Amino acid sequence: MMGAEMTQSARYGPAMAGVRDKDGQECKMLAEQATDCLLDYLYGEPKALVEDSAVFLLEIRKIWQQHGVDESAIWQELSERIDLSSDLLKRGIRARKGGRYRSTKLP
Repeated sequence: MMGAEMTQSARYGPAMAGVRDKDGQECKMLAEQATDCLLDYLYGEPKALVEDSAVFLLEIRKIWQQHGVDESAIWQELSERIDLSSDLLKRGIRARKGGRYRSTKLP
């Protein structure tokens, strides 16, 4: 099987077997925007990073809406992570990988 003849499950394995074409296209767009952001960062282009980040956020908002995710819950989660990080730093605790105060709540 080559090119357009390949099915999603053949191209991506069992993990993609149940993914609809539309969902797959949205994920592809999100991945492309994330890649653009990373490249802007690596090449030191802040203006392009701002522009591509805005497009990335629009794409991810579409996905959140389609899956019934409350956007305010996302921003609340991020706020909690920032607050925890700030609290630890105020107490002189630096969270580190494999360290005593490691948390999945850190940004």
